[in-house]
Amino acid sequence: MALGASLPALKSSAVELGPPSDPQVLQVQVPSFFLCPIHLGIMKDPVTLSTGITYDRRSIEKWLDGGHNTCPSTKQILESCDLIPNHTLHRAIQNWRAANPAAVKKGVEPEAVQTVLETIEQCTDASSYHFSLKQLYVMSEECRRNRKTLKEAGAVPVLVDALTILGSTDRVPPSHPVSRHLIKGLEYAVATTALLDLDDEDRQAMAAPPTFTILCSLLATGSSKAKINAAEVIHFVCGEDANLKAIVGKYPGAIKGLVTVLKEEKLTAKEIKLGLRCLMSLSLSKKNRVIAIDARAVHALVELIPKAENTRNVEYCCGILEVLANCAEGREAISSHPFAIPRLVASLLGVSNLATEHAVGALLVVIELASNRSVIKTALRAGAFTKLLMILPSDCSQRAKSKARDTLKLLNEVWGTYTSRPDDDSSIIIERGSVRQRPHFNAES
Repeated sequence: MALGASLPALKSSAVELGPPSDPQVLQVQVPSFFLCPIHLGIMKDPVTLSTGITYDRRSIEKWLDGGHNTCPSTKQILESCDLIPNHTLHRAIQNWRAANPAAVKKGVEPEAVQTVLETIEQCTDASSYHFSLKQLYVMSEECRRNRKTLKEAGAVPVLVDALTILGSTDRVPPSHPVSRHLIKGLEYAVATTALLDLDDEDRQAMAAPPTFTILCSLLATGSSKAKINAAEVIHFVCGEDANLKAIVGKYPGAIKGLVTVLKEEKLTAKEIKLGLRCLMSLSLSKKNRVIAIDARAVHALVELIPKAENTRNVEYCCGILEVLANCAEGREAISSHPFAIPRLVASLLGVSNLATEHAVGALLVVIELASNRSVIKTALRAGAFTKLLMILPSDCSQRAKSKARDTLKLLNEVWGTYTSRPDDDSSIIIERGSVRQRPHFNAES
């Protein structure tokens, strides 16, 4: 591949993405209260927060999914994350749109997308790939309509070809200017792919050895953003295919790269969720579990639990720990970590029924099979008995309740007949074969 084509030639063929030049559009004044404070465009689905500020639903949901608990405009801590539809404003915006059709922003035209795709297909050097793929990414990031247009225009095959070509280019020194363009081109290609609604045909194309290997390479050595985007695409491509998951595990540094990126402080809650989802899927392969454990996945997951800014991420952390606990290496890593058992116990209640199910599942396996028997004392000190008992009459799943009973029985069998007060305010009597509440003291008796 030639690496010296002129950049001016590329720029002259680029499609402008700036504001519309139609004078009629520019003359229309949009009422300021129609604009979302986040994306500054006309709201499509206005919803109001507890602070009284109205936002476009998609934008404020993205803000909240990112782990924020404040109002973007006032910076006030939200008393509730409930989004109240603003029907009055919605009707006003619809009426205004009907009266001012020229002012309504439209998505990118199919012709413009086709021009960029043709430019990418004609690229002969790294820098032209970089800038054209960036242009395609900007289009895809702007709105859902654009992503649909890209998909219908055949963007996925073009992206697959670009990934294959850029990824198979002879390596150049990192200090060489070309290296930056190659890396950026790959990152924009996988970022755009991650945004599109992919189908089975796309899955097959990306599962082909050249492209799938490049995705694994990005997971192993890419930037933080590239790793997360690669993880999202790999999760989709692998699906239930055990062979593809095995390929990811065999690629040097791929799973380690995924675990490493999950330790980074700067990730958003959504990015963490995407990484955890991929790790969960890959860990269903027995060999991949050991690789993940060697990469210190248990440490990363245990550290993420108290930092998780949404319920789903705690569920994923507990779920992966339950999967990892099903191998000896995982149980050893969990029992050896000073905070693993306490944080699993803390997740038994107050998060979600799914988190409860995963946390009690992990505790049961570790307590039953771990070589380090001190985990029992650790669990008791963390209040496991009280919480396990509270699961039994709760609305948790039958699986969670069954595992809670089994865990209580195990603790009885190990410790024998004795009376225990796991917490200062606990009134629980533990006897071999049974667990019952201590009778309340009656001063008159």
